[in-house]
Amino acid sequence: DKTVLVVRVIATNGATTDSEAVLGDSVFGTNDDPVNLKSQYTECSHQKLNFAPAPNKASVIAGANIANGVTTVSVNVATGDTDSVMRPAITNALNAQFGVNHPRDLADYVMYCLPPNTMSGIAYAFINSWNSVYSDKWCTYLSAQMHELGHNINLAHANEGGTYRDQTGMMGFSYSQDDGPKMCFNAAKSWQLGWYSDKHIQVDADGAYSGPLMGIVNYSSNSSPVLVKINTSSTVDYYVNFNRKTGFNSGTVEGGDQVTVVSAGGEGTGYAESELLAKLSANQEYSTSADGKPIKVSVGSIDTTSGIAQVSITFGAQVTPAPTQAPVTPSPTQAPV
Repeated sequence: DKTVLVVRVIATNGATTDSEAVLGDSVFGTNDDPVNLKSQYTECSHQKLNFAPAPNKASVIAGANIANGVTTVSVNVATGDTDSVMRPAITNALNAQFGVNHPRDLADYVMYCLPPNTMSGIAYAFINSWNSVYSDKWCTYLSAQMHELGHNINLAHANEGGTYRDQTGMMGFSYSQDDGPKMCFNAAKSWQLGWYSDKHIQVDADGAYSGPLMGIVNYSSNSSPVLVKINTSSTVDYYVNFNRKTGFNSGTVEGGDQVTVVSAGGEGTGYAESELLAKLSANQEYSTSADGKPIKVSVGSIDTTSGIAQVSITFGAQVTPAPTQAPVTPSPTQAPV
């Protein structure tokens, strides 16, 4: 498990709107919030990434304790001083309040929930790091939580002809909804996370895959592949999945129950923005090329009952072997006289 600390902030002229109880419920479901950061990451990862509340800890000076993964700090900063001033002030207040050298001594990840009118954007996070920062209510919205913690675990943005526009998963736009939309991550991010690595297929040059592709929702109940990587000689590769729209992925905003094709750098392991290239229904195909060879992704059928799409993926010209020569039937012997 990875621990998370949620920090409510009292500034000189305002405070985070929601109480500690509401913040904890929205992040951890401590008071039966049905969909939250903890529940959605657990479901998307099939229990391979579980976020838990930071351990309870008493303050060493006057101030709130950490309870159920949440605390409150007071800072001598006004909202008009902006987040660039308030964020380091929060860090210093946490260190003093709990007698630590760094907030990472309190939890693996720390969410700063700023008072309204402190920052111009809705949220941001530091890449492959511990801290994420939210504008007031955005601290309670599922997609912002998933997106910013996604940056903390080294995920980049998901694009589609523009930043954030890939709405098949959580690294695109964020939405002002407490319990939704229920979705996970696109094919490139899913490959990078490695949650389904035992059901990965890699297609190299002059290779092919033809067969079933199942949605991540059915990962634990079916032996079919979940993700296909078309592995080029460059750092930019192609990733294919079936974006099954049901269960914990029922809220996917785009490409639901379609086969999607995404490109991304990073060799499928490093931080890299991705680009959504195609959303395919049954009897549709997408073609491109790499390394001077054609790439084709074709969808035969899609069965939403079984959660399976039948696909054909080729990288390079597929040579059909010539038929063997038909056997020659010997001429009949001369009939007896």
